[in-house]
Amino acid sequence: MPDGYSDHYVPDGFEMDDAQKFERAENFLHVYSSKETEESYTVRCSIIQPGQQSLFDNEHTVYETVKVGESDGVLGTSTDEHGKNVYTLSWEHRGITHTVMGNIPYDEIMKIAESIR
Repeated sequence: MPDGYSDHYVPDGFEMDDAQKFERAENFLHVYSSKETEESYTVRCSIIQPGQQSLFDNEHTVYETVKVGESDGVLGTSTDEHGKNVYTLSWEHRGITHTVMGNIPYDEIMKIAESIR
């Protein structure tokens, strides 16, 4: 990963769960949660490997194409057991695959995605 490559926006009230995070030369995973709202989200980025494939749940999720900066992304929307929307946003940019997933508002998902650099 490029030096300093990370998510640079964290919504108010959210804290990173250091026990679940990992950071390596080729990828990272950051997990955030809010104690007040019980919402959570994850940010995962990795260098694309030859033969790597993405799997999508077509049974419980509705997909649409969205823009993330200058890249085309795929936004999946599903609902959790409480009827709350869960978003999964995935896109590729400069040889890196990105995923932001969580039960937080759509506009926050987009702000987080656009802060990754």
